[in-house]
Amino acid sequence: MRLFYAIKFNDNVKSRLAGNLAEIKKHTLKGSFTEKDNFHITLVFVGECEPGKLEDLKKVVDNTVENQQFSFIKENPVKMRIDGLGTFVRPEDELLWVGTKTEPENILKKFNETILEELAKCGVVIKDDKRFSPHITLARRVIFRDITNKDLKQIKFEPVNFSINSLTLMESVQEITAVKTIYGERQYTKIVYKPVYERKF
Repeated sequence: MRLFYAIKFNDNVKSRLAGNLAEIKKHTLKGSFTEKDNFHITLVFVGECEPGKLEDLKKVVDNTVENQQFSFIKENPVKMRIDGLGTFVRPEDELLWVGTKTEPENILKKFNETILEELAKCGVVIKDDKRFSPHITLARRVIFRDITNKDLKQIKFEPVNFSINSLTLMESVQEITAVKTIYGERQYTKIVYKPVYERKF
């Protein structure tokens, strides 16, 4: 099982992100764009895990939600604003993402740190040298059409506001889908993110 901890979105948020993505596509020559149902924020990527570890990983969700420093969320949900396009530049192309702002500030970093602490308690050590930077991946392998000087402000993006109300352990699954074309049936593999265990605040 390939697992990660995430903030998942409701259908309204996903639809609004998909609407923004339609606008973004107008400015690109090509890219591997995120499926609507796959929009999320990764808090901690765990990777491949044995099924026997699953109960421990679920308990991490419970322990994080029940952590005293997050008790205020029941009365004052975390507000999030999704806005601000950016890219991670790679040798041949770019990964396009959109950033987040929260109230209170840096709460996602605290979730990240608490999950890592809880994972360590159950013997799961995450080796990741990357600095945690919460974002939503919109597209991979992007090549832009008409963005001058890499100024992403030229792309219209309608901010999305909502409140966080849960923490989710998710699984990344490869699914094979058959598609009929004029040349016959063709198969392709797509990545699907499925909730394994969710806990409301």
